[in-house]
Amino acid sequence: MTKSIETMWKEGFVNEAHLTAPKINDLYNRKSQNIVDKLQNMFALNIKALILGCLIMLVMMSLIGAPFLGLYICCLLLPLIIIAKKELKKSFNLSKEQSSYDYIMNFNSWLKSSIKAYSRYYKFFYPMFFIGMAIQGIVSKAGENLIALLVEAVPTGIMILGQPYYLIVVLAIITLIVAKYAEALYRLDLNIVYGRQFKKLDELITDMEELRK
Repeated sequence: MTKSIETMWKEGFVNEAHLTAPKINDLYNRKSQNIVDKLQNMFALNIKALILGCLIMLVMMSLIGAPFLGLYICCLLLPLIIIAKKELKKSFNLSKEQSSYDYIMNFNSWLKSSIKAYSRYYKFFYPMFFIGMAIQGIVSKAGENLIALLVEAVPTGIMILGQPYYLIVVLAIITLIVAKYAEALYRLDLNIVYGRQFKKLDELITDMEELRK
């Protein structure tokens, strides 16, 4: 009796060595590679954008009279660029001399590990970025005027680092909140940029796992 399409499809993944369904295997080989290539290209483009953004930030901040803030942000972005290059290199080192299923699963494992590496750094990056912006705001002319009005409205004799204590307390609380939700902020940003491709990757893995059952 002639085998059903579903049976042939499944056998194509269960026994790839015999290529009982070569067209199906080839289709998923190409789909796997296309998704991986697409994500790797996006990651590489993101690295270039970080480098360019770092330079633009330094120039712009210098033009508006905040060169130290620009340099500070560049210093925060530099480790991120290093992490990105290191992680992307790992993805290119994945062996392609394996089945499409094994390759895509290894890539997915690398992706999850890479996201964890980024998450650890962003827990430091976001709070430090906020602190840098807050300090720049405090020392700026507009910030000084605003703080003067604040002290006039809510006078206090308790000063910390030359600033009213309640301002420092508020900034400290906000910094802690940013640190607590840093990973959530990173994953939100990640989903906005890569969400569509991640969804395609998950769907492909689900299809391939179903076919291998």
